[in-house]
Amino acid sequence: MDRHDRFPGRRALMPQIGLGLIAAAEASSLGLGWMRLEAAKPFSTQHPTPAIPVQTAVVAPQSVEFTRTGLGTVVAWNKATITPQVSGQLVEIPFQEGSLVRQGDILVRIDPRPFQAALDQVKAKKAQDEANLVAVEKNLSRDEILMTKGGFATQQTVDNERAQVDADKATIVGDDAALETAQLNLDYATIKAPFTGVVGLRNVDVGNVVTSASNIATITEIEPISVDFTVPQADLSLVQAAAAQGKPSVLALDQNGTASLGRGTLEAIDDEVDPTSGTIKLKARFDNKDHKLWPGDFVQVRLVVRTEPNAIAIPSEAVQRGPDGPYVWLVSPDQTARRQQIEMGEIQDNRTVIVGGLAAGDHIVVAGQYRLAQGARVTEAAAAVAQAQGSRS
Repeated sequence: MDRHDRFPGRRALMPQIGLGLIAAAEASSLGLGWMRLEAAKPFSTQHPTPAIPVQTAVVAPQSVEFTRTGLGTVVAWNKATITPQVSGQLVEIPFQEGSLVRQGDILVRIDPRPFQAALDQVKAKKAQDEANLVAVEKNLSRDEILMTKGGFATQQTVDNERAQVDADKATIVGDDAALETAQLNLDYATIKAPFTGVVGLRNVDVGNVVTSASNIATITEIEPISVDFTVPQADLSLVQAAAAQGKPSVLALDQNGTASLGRGTLEAIDDEVDPTSGTIKLKARFDNKDHKLWPGDFVQVRLVVRTEPNAIAIPSEAVQRGPDGPYVWLVSPDQTARRQQIEMGEIQDNRTVIVGGLAAGDHIVVAGQYRLAQGARVTEAAAAVAQAQGSRS
């Protein structure tokens, strides 16, 4: 008996096993082919590089002010010492120390009674002298008539009476002068603010006797206020050119140059350059309604010498420098980075004026440039996308 006949089930399984081996071989071949195709693909296609996050700003034309910086001191526009013009006892000091007073407000009252008494005495003497003049004039008129009607009055008498009339008139003129003096002394007993300003701390109290040498307090005008500052003599021609076009704007900042304290105008240029420092002294005027400028403060001053109404100014941190010159990174509409060569103008504060290479609407990278390469995919931080503002410090 044939061995296949002894195992009939094994004969039935043989074709199935063959088909299975053929299917496995085909699957293995397909798997190896897929692996070869995958291996042939670029690595970047297999594992895409993540987009690089950057911060951008949108380029837009704007007005840019070109300034020259100097150091300055805030100076009161007017300052006066409250000093009596008459001597006497202080009876009232109605102002509050450190407060703002208006022009004409009463600051000090000196006891007015002695001055009122002197004024009344002068008034009485003038009234007496005027009465004497009237009597002498009547006598003169009468004697002139008698002399012409028969000689009942002599020429000597008439001449003496005329002289007396002239003397009495002169006396009344003196009375008027004395009256004016007495009235002035009475007025001086009340001291009023000569201008609107801040009154300092007082040096005397009520009840003290003051004289013309007494310093009661000081009053300082701070609306407006001035700032005296200096710039290098090399900038004098620029300052003069700006002044020829009108009063240039002047900006006052704190000592750190960060907080704005006010915006004013240039009022005066000194008549000579300081040869020891090589600087020219300037004076600016500020309205100072908010009282941010205070006499004696040291401030940074920026004088606007020129204004460019439609300049392209970008943050200076966006500017990079390479072998071919300065450049910036731009973000293309397809969200890829590309290098753009630029032509720089003046640098103002933390802004750089661009005179070539950029156009309005360009997206420039201001942070994250160190990871960029030509054509790199980027994502813009939405919160950081803003217009590249010009320098308007």
